Amino acid sequence: MSNASKMTYSQRVNEAKVKEETSKANWDASTTGKREKPSAEDRIASKIASEVLRDNAKLRAVHSGPSIKKLLEREAKKQMELAQDGGGYQGPLISTIVEKDRKDKNDPSNLPYLHKNPAV
Repeated sequence: MSNASKMTYSQRVNEAKVKEETSKANWDASTTGKREKPSAEDRIASKIASEVLRDNAKLRAVHSGPSIKKLLEREAKKQMELAQDGGGYQGPLISTIVEKDRKDKNDPSNLPYLHKNPAV
């Protein structure tokens, strides 16, 4: 597993932004056109989506690169909102079922061997 795949999304974004800023400092802005370059977040989301599709054949059969990218962006947005709210993983909601009028466990008519013979 590569080091890049171990990094979190926010670490990748921060690293790409720093790299982008250092490359912009050396560039003459007067020669750039109106064409907008994809942001660091977009490039990293595309890169992660291509990694996911490359590693998982079943997802590749169902999803395309842009659809995986959208899913990743949506999930990253949820995780960032959770981190900003100070909340972490809430865990699953566990519910218990209490049955009323339940037959006694030891009732002889509930024994498993009574129901094995269809002639009985």
